[in-house]
Amino acid sequence: MSDPLMELHYAQRSQTLRGVVQELNDTGPDQTVSLQMHFGQARSRVPVHQPFGFSSHAPLDGAVTHVIQNGADPSDLFALPVANPSAARMSGLQSGESILYDAAGQKVYLQNGKIVRIDALEEMRVSIGGQPVLDVTPEGVVITGSLSVSKGITAGDDVKAGGISLQNHTHSNVKQGTDSTGKPQ
Repeated sequence: MSDPLMELHYAQRSQTLRGVVQELNDTGPDQTVSLQMHFGQARSRVPVHQPFGFSSHAPLDGAVTHVIQNGADPSDLFALPVANPSAARMSGLQSGESILYDAAGQKVYLQNGKIVRIDALEEMRVSIGGQPVLDVTPEGVVITGSLSVSKGITAGDDVKAGGISLQNHTHSNVKQGTDSTGKPQ
C-alpha cells in the first residue's frame, strides 16, 4: 500500500530542480538561462522570473538557480532569479536593513530609516529624463541646472562666479568715503 502524503511530497519535489547556470542571456524582453541540471540534463532558454522593478545579471562562475516545472511538465519550465553564492554577498545587516550591490562591491545601503549610503567605485550619476543633473566623481561634483539654496553656504576654498574670485578680486573706480566702487574685476 502506498502512502498518499509521500506520493504528494515526491510529486511536489520532482517539480523543483536545481541547476548550474552555464549561460545567461539578458538581451531580450525575458532574461533566459541555459543550465546543467542533475543527471546530466541540459536545459536552454529557460525564462527567469524576476520581481517587478528589479533585474540582475549574476556572474556566471558559481551561479545556480532553481527551476520549476509547471504541472510537473519538463517542457514547461521557468527559473527563479539566479544566485551566486561564490560572489561576495554583503553581510552583517541589522534587522530592517536592505542592500543592493554588484559584483564589484558597489552598493546602495538602506540602514533602517537612519542613513541611505551609496558607495560607488568611480562615479555616481543622477539623471532626469535621460539628462544627467548630478555627477559625482573623486575629482568633484557637477550639477547641471540651477541651484537654489535655502540656507547659508560655507566654502573651505575660494568661490568663483563668472570667473571672478570672491577672495582675490579687485574693484575699478575706487573712490574715497561713502562712494560706491565699480564692479569686481
